[in-house]
Amino acid sequence: MRRESFNENWICYQDGKKEAAFAVSLPHDAMLLDERRQGSAGGVNNGWIDAKDYTYEKTFTVPQQWQESDIIFYFEGVYHKAAVYLNGEKICCHDYGYTGFFVNATGKLRCGAENTLKVTAINSDQPNCRWYSGTGIYRPVWLYKLPKQHICLQGVKITALDYVNPKIRVQVQSNAVGNIKVEILDKNTRQNDAQKTDARQVLWSAQGTTDGNFVCDMELDGAECWDTQHPNLYICRVTFEEDVCEEPFGIRIVTCDTQNGFTLNGERVILRGACVHHDNGILGACAYDFAEYRKIRLLKESGYNAVRSAHNPCSEAMLRACDELGMLMMDEYTDMWYIHKTKNDYATEVETHYQEDLKAIVDKDYNHPSVVMYSTGNEVS
Repeated sequence: MRRESFNENWICYQDGKKEAAFAVSLPHDAMLLDERRQGSAGGVNNGWIDAKDYTYEKTFTVPQQWQESDIIFYFEGVYHKAAVYLNGEKICCHDYGYTGFFVNATGKLRCGAENTLKVTAINSDQPNCRWYSGTGIYRPVWLYKLPKQHICLQGVKITALDYVNPKIRVQVQSNAVGNIKVEILDKNTRQNDAQKTDARQVLWSAQGTTDGNFVCDMELDGAECWDTQHPNLYICRVTFEEDVCEEPFGIRIVTCDTQNGFTLNGERVILRGACVHHDNGILGACAYDFAEYRKIRLLKESGYNAVRSAHNPCSEAMLRACDELGMLMMDEYTDMWYIHKTKNDYATEVETHYQEDLKAIVDKDYNHPSVVMYSTGNEVS
């Protein structure tokens, strides 16, 4: 398995109070712990919470054989101004609180010994948001252990070319030359836990060699398309040497013109949309799969077919829920561009980081059929 959860066995503490550290599992929202007081810097925007800065730490033993792999950590979201330290050395920083980021730890880990990963999150720079933001590592963290010859992270992109006679294009980016195989798996069968075998049926396949960039067009005779009433999904499995990557996808094509407006697979669709903030009520900002799924399910049952992620990129859990339930998504970049709406918001950083931010959003969303449009900013001046 190339990816595994890195969400257990962390400790968290308010800056300067490590003696009061407590155990947590991720996702975690430390802002739920902060004192509420009238007149705090955040004021009505965050419910008068006197937001503090927090540190997360995890100590883990690294097997000797990890030195034969490339090791990368993926943080889906940390609010905000995150800094990542490995064994006391700062190895990454990431300002925006709503985009994911990768931390390459290859060659930096102490193999055969204990290692400590530390993440700091700043939220005392109030006011920095116009709604409840949460504090800390509020979305999951993943550990990638990749063979030296591997498929690049987010390096598999599937594009629908035709929905009448279903056809897709699969693009694969690898870090080396080698043999590659692409398989499209049945969406309805899952891994057999009792036998520990993969019972999913391979419906279509292609193979070849790659020099680092591989492109193949595949006709998927008999495949079912994805739409809001029939959210049909398939799995694209790519095998490159010893590395295996699986990406869910759906077959759908969006068009917009003056004759028909918005169409999905040639059918006109009226968008009945809602704007949804990232928090989950009493759960705070934590992006739990079940909570994101519940949010989309309730909206779908109430007659909505589209949501907008007000006012920042949505979680990957929400994208999965939209894919599975047939909800269209407009993913939004940010709440401002260069002019502040609150004194310490992200406007200071937009001009410096917008290119990497937008790339991160598109890379996150690319294979999700639910994502049909983007907003580059909310009510920006």
